[in-house]
Amino acid sequence: MAVLSLNELLKGTSDPVAAGVIENIVTVDQLVANLPFVSCGSRDSLVYRREKALPTTSKPTSGATITADNALTFTRAESFVRRLVIDQDIDILDAGAAGGMMGAKATAIEKAAKSIARSFGDDIITGNLNLTVTVLEVGSSGASAATIALGPGHDPRRGYGEVKYTHSGTTVAYRAPGDADFGAAVSYTAGVKVYSSNTDKWATVTLTGTLSANGTTVFSAAFTSSTAEIEGIQRLVATAQTISSSGSNGDAIALATLDQLADLVTDNGGPKVYIMTRRTRRAVAALLRAAGGATMSEFRDQFAVMGQPMREPLLTYNGIPILVSDWIPVTETKNSLTDGTSVYCATLGENAGLAGLFSEASMDAEDQGVISRGPTGLTVVDLGTVQNADVKRMRVKAYWGLLNKSEKGLARAKEITN
Repeated sequence: MAVLSLNELLKGTSDPVAAGVIENIVTVDQLVANLPFVSCGSRDSLVYRREKALPTTSKPTSGATITADNALTFTRAESFVRRLVIDQDIDILDAGAAGGMMGAKATAIEKAAKSIARSFGDDIITGNLNLTVTVLEVGSSGASAATIALGPGHDPRRGYGEVKYTHSGTTVAYRAPGDADFGAAVSYTAGVKVYSSNTDKWATVTLTGTLSANGTTVFSAAFTSSTAEIEGIQRLVATAQTISSSGSNGDAIALATLDQLADLVTDNGGPKVYIMTRRTRRAVAALLRAAGGATMSEFRDQFAVMGQPMREPLLTYNGIPILVSDWIPVTETKNSLTDGTSVYCATLGENAGLAGLFSEASMDAEDQGVISRGPTGLTVVDLGTVQNADVKRMRVKAYWGLLNKSEKGLARAKEITN
């Protein structure tokens, strides 16, 4: 299975068009540039298992009975790719006046690649599939309506989901679309978070009305609109891997916070990185300068992905490189704090916290009009002259997603003030 960052793919490609597309993507975002990519073949998703519990080790004395242990458990997780597509029309006469169609096409490809990279970089952080839930049957529990919001990992093609209310004990249980069984029941309160039998899938539930008897709410899920984003790390990071600020109005970044984040990321399937805004990186640099005993050059390193160094040194802390993403929001709130942000720590790699996912569905040899097909599914297609206009249409597309195989490979500190 191919696992290469865009930086490495840029070095290896001999296709000048593909190289130009990757070059424009690399220059936009340090995280996108260094994110390893994994192929899911021609499918639109990759299914994998997450380890949840290990068997218990027994320590019997001589002659003692050894009891079989069945504590080993996995959950079935699935990550999806989404379409990133740009079509551009180039007026034939205008292209001629501007120096020729070839130059116009090159400009169109360059700008499309940059736009795709910016969109993907944004989705990696803030992407939200935004499924619309339609309640089909409220059930006999006395509820008159239900509000259900789905967490990451759901596929609207998997059929119906259910929320089961049990009046004795006032509990609710959840079965996600595609799962065979309900998960563990929890005490009901409005907005309660409840997990399916596959604990990688959860929903928040609010039942409206007088809850007086047992009942099951049945719902379906569908894409909110014609746009479908990937699930970003804001939604993928586990609650147990999240550090909330201790201050009433958030916390300034501290080296101790970075230490705590790194300690939460126990996955060792790839190199560990911090991901933060430029604003926070400046604050970390100031802390390092104030620490004394070392020059700033000693806090810079030639970060390597899959053993290959990237093209520029990065600021590091405790040997962990700092990647900047301009897409991390600075809109988090807590009391008087209105411009808070988050800092992430993650491992990058095929079996680690984060990797890009790409589909080769667009890589059929018989495709007509394909100018270039890059190694991560980046494809440039000349669609030819538009039937009802004197223009030529160019398409740049990629089928990309985000893979998070290990919950222990991603952590977040939120409500950071600087």
